[in-house]
Amino acid sequence: MAITQTTVCAQLDATIQSLGANQHHLLITSVIPSARRPEHQVRYSSALSTAELRRLRDVIDQALTQAA
Repeated sequence: MAITQTTVCAQLDATIQSLGANQHHLLITSVIPSARRPEHQVRYSSALSTAELRRLRDVIDQALTQAA
């Protein structure tokens, strides 16, 4: 899975890869496309269990609900 936010100044990518039955690798990177040598910089990287990933999803869903 890849999620990308792109503006004129920057790009933010989030990817999740399965590491096994109950483990997932979450990687969040950013890049400035207009830089002389654009390259992805790791902003956050972690191995999360399925339960932890669901809790993260719940927090994001709650924030979106409150913003609406």
